[in-house]
Amino acid sequence: MVAHARQPNGLPERWLACLSVFVFFLIFVALPLAEIYALIKVGSWLGVFPTIALLLLVSAVGAVMVKREGLRVLRRMQEQVVAGNMPSNEILDGVCLLLAGLLLVVPGFVTDVVGLLLLLPPFRLLLRSGLRRRNGKKIRVVATYSGRIVDNGRVHDVHGTFDNRGHVTPPKEIEP
Repeated sequence: MVAHARQPNGLPERWLACLSVFVFFLIFVALPLAEIYALIKVGSWLGVFPTIALLLLVSAVGAVMVKREGLRVLRRMQEQVVAGNMPSNEILDGVCLLLAGLLLVVPGFVTDVVGLLLLLPPFRLLLRSGLRRRNGKKIRVVATYSGRIVDNGRVHDVHGTFDNRGHVTPPKEIEP
């Protein structure tokens, strides 16, 4: 009898492999088939050149929207850092915008719809709350800094760690 190692959630590791195979199937088989189907349907309804024009228009509008939302998220991220807070919401928004830009560049209507949804702040808020509800207790944030700080001509080697589970190692200053 073969015993399978178990994940912290109690599931065998083979389910993790099955999940990754399923995700790759969706990305590399189901998504292209859905894109081809959507292109054929829209092309038969609008015609070839209007369909191509619509794809280009959605990509151009999406690029402008990604830039605008990206600058807004960057501004909010900077405000959070200046206030001394971890910009976790803004980081997730930035990842969503990066994915949205990628999806809008890929030609096709299905990816354009998903990319445009990722551009909408209410949709990103729903996505964030869903991820927090699902993974809130599993996420561990550890930030470390190691480097030199020059303060009024004095050089300090600084090493420090922050852990969101209560473990904090304050920075130690060592002068050379």
